[in-house]
Amino acid sequence: MAKRKQEQDSDSDIDVSSTDDEYEQEPQQQQEGAEEEEAEETVNVDFDFFDLNPDVDFHALKNFLRQLFGDDASQFDISGLADLILTKHSIGTTIKTEGTESDPFAILSVVNLNEHRGSPSIKKLIEYVLSKTKDRTQFNLILKKLLHGKSQLKTGLIVSERLINMPIEVVPPMYNMLLDEMSKAEDSHEKYEFDYFLVVSKVYQLVSANETEEETETKSKKKKIASNEPKPVEMDYFHYEDMVLEEHASYKGIFNYSEQKQETDSRRVFTEYGIDPKLSLLLLDKAQMKKAVEDMQVKFPAPGA
Repeated sequence: MAKRKQEQDSDSDIDVSSTDDEYEQEPQQQQEGAEEEEAEETVNVDFDFFDLNPDVDFHALKNFLRQLFGDDASQFDISGLADLILTKHSIGTTIKTEGTESDPFAILSVVNLNEHRGSPSIKKLIEYVLSKTKDRTQFNLILKKLLHGKSQLKTGLIVSERLINMPIEVVPPMYNMLLDEMSKAEDSHEKYEFDYFLVVSKVYQLVSANETEEETETKSKKKKIASNEPKPVEMDYFHYEDMVLEEHASYKGIFNYSEQKQETDSRRVFTEYGIDPKLSLLLLDKAQMKKAVEDMQVKFPAPGA
C-alpha cells in the first residue's frame, strides 16, 4: 500500500527523443537536433513509499543488513533479524520505483529491543553493542541499564539502509512517517512508545591507500610526541543524516570492526586514498530524535520544498 510519492529528476545517458518524424528531417538538422536534445534529456523517476512487505522484501532486507553491519555482518543472524523486522504489524517504510512487488531501494524501520530481548538475533546484537562500548564507561552503563534486566525504559533499534546512489532528500520523509506510525499504531504504548533510540550505522576515514591503519596510528603517535598537538582524526559519512543525529545524541562512539574483510587499499575507487569503514553507534532519547528529524527536514529539504 503506497504511502506517498516523491518525484526526483536524474540525468540519464539514454536518448529517448527519436520519433518517426525525425527521420524526415535533413541529415544535418537531424544530427544537430539529436545532439541538442541529448544534452537536455532527463528521465523522471518516481520514488514511491510503501509499507514493509514480508512476501517481497526479505532478501533485499538481508542484503541491506549485511551492508549496514559491514565487515562484522557474519557475526549476526541476518535472516533472523530480517524475519523480526518483517513480522506482522511491524512498522517502517521502503522506497521502490516499480510497485510494491519490486525490490526496495531503501528501508527504514524500528525494532523493540526490550520486547525481543530473548530472540537469538537480538541477544547477539545486544552482546555485540555492549562489547564495543566496554571502554566507553558511561555509554556502556546506560546501554546495560536499558537493555539488561527489567528496565521500564523502552529502546528502539533504528534500522536504516539504502542503495548508495539514493538521494539524501528521501530520508526525512521516511523518518517522519516512522514517527507518525509509532504514535498511531494500535499497540503503540506497549511496543512503540520508546524512551531511547539506538542507531547502528557506518562512517569512514580516508587513509593513504598504501598505508595500513597501524602505520597511520604510528605516524599520529610520532607527531603527537613531536608537537603535542596531534591532528584530529576526521570521519566522513555513508549516511549524511548521521551528522544531524550525532548533533543531538546523548551518547555516540566510533569503533573498529572486529573483523576486516578487505584491506583499505582494496576499497580505493578512483582516488589515491582508501576508505577505512568504522562502526558508528548513537543513542538518542525521544525528544532528541524528534528534534533531529525536524532538523533533517531543514538541512535536506525535498525538491521544491
